[in-house]
Amino acid sequence: MIPISACIITKNEAGNLDKCLKALAAYPFELVVVDTGSTDNSKEVARKYTDKVYDFTWVDDFSAARNYAAKQASHNMIFPVDTDEFITRLDWEELQALVEENPKSVGSIKRLDYFETDGETHCQVCIIDRIYHRKYYCYDKPIHEVLTPLNRIPYISYTTSIEADHVGYLGPGNKLKEKALRDMELLLKEVEQNPAEPYYYFQIAQSYMLMRDLDNAFVYFQQAMDRQPDPHADYTHVLLYNYGHLLLEKGLLKEAAILPAYYEYYGNNMDYLCLLGLYYLHTNQPLKALPEFVKALTAPEHDMTDRREPSYYIGYIYELFGKKDIARTHYLNCGKDYAPAAEGLARLDSNCLY
Repeated sequence: MIPISACIITKNEAGNLDKCLKALAAYPFELVVVDTGSTDNSKEVARKYTDKVYDFTWVDDFSAARNYAAKQASHNMIFPVDTDEFITRLDWEELQALVEENPKSVGSIKRLDYFETDGETHCQVCIIDRIYHRKYYCYDKPIHEVLTPLNRIPYISYTTSIEADHVGYLGPGNKLKEKALRDMELLLKEVEQNPAEPYYYFQIAQSYMLMRDLDNAFVYFQQAMDRQPDPHADYTHVLLYNYGHLLLEKGLLKEAAILPAYYEYYGNNMDYLCLLGLYYLHTNQPLKALPEFVKALTAPEHDMTDRREPSYYIGYIYELFGKKDIARTHYLNCGKDYAPAAEGLARLDSNCLY
C-alpha cells in the first residue's frame, strides 16, 4: 500500500472539522490537522481522530499553512482537504492504483460547491487538483493557492473518482461576509503586485458574489475580462458564465455580444450553451437560441446550470411559437418541483401565451 497523508488546516470550525475527519477516518489515511489560531474546541475535536495536531501562526498565507501541514506528515503522498469539505465517494483500491501509476503527477477530485441564491440551494461542480507527492510539488500564492512543481518536471494531472461536498458558501450572511472580506484583503494585495493578472480580479468578484454584492462583483468581473484571461484556464469559463449573466440582468446586450466568440472553447459545456441561448432570447432571436438549448441537453461538461434548465427553455421557446403540446412535453420533462416549468404549465393551462 502507498501511504497517503490527508492534511487539513483549520480555524474555529469545530463542527465542520468533526464531520470532515469522520468522513476521512473511514479510509486508511494518516490524518494531519494544523490549527491556525482557533478559539473554539477545534483541537480537541481533531484529537479524537489523530494525535498529529499542530499549531501554525497565521501569516496571511494559505500556501505557507498548507506547506507546513505537508511537512508534518509522515508520508510523501499528500491529500489536502479543507475543513468544510466532506468526502462522499472514494474507492481506496482505485486511488492506490492511480497513485502508483502517476507518482510525479497530481490527482484531481470532483468538488460540489453548494451555495444559495434567492432562498434556493444550488450546486457548482469544480475539478480541483489535490493529491501530490511533496518531493515534486508545493503550494504557491497566499490565497487561492495552486500546486507548483519544485523541479523542472511537466505539470501533469490525472482524474480520480473522489468526490466531496463543499459547504463553505452556505451559512448566515454575516459569516459569509466575514470570510469574503478576509479573502478580499489578501486578494487586493495580490492585485497591487500583479495588476495585469485577471485571476485576482475574478476572485475578488467571486468574493463580492459571496456577499451578494452584485454591483461590485460586476465591476471586478469586467476588469478581469478586460485583461483577456486565457480561455483554457480552469477559471475562465466560470468568469464568463457569471459575467455573462450579470450583463444580461443589467440589459447590457451590446457588451454581451462577446459571448458567441467563446463557442470554440466552451461549446460542449451546458452552462455556456444555456448562457448563449439566453443571450439569443434577450436579443429576440429564439430560432438561434433553440439549437443551443437542445445541444445543452446532452452536453458532456456541466458545472453550475440546473440540468432541467435546457428542457425548460426549449419548452418556453415552443410556447412562444404557439406549439403547446411540444412545450408541455418539455415542461413535464423538468419535473413538477421545478418552479419555472410549473409556471409554464400554468400558462398553458390558462391559455396565456406570450
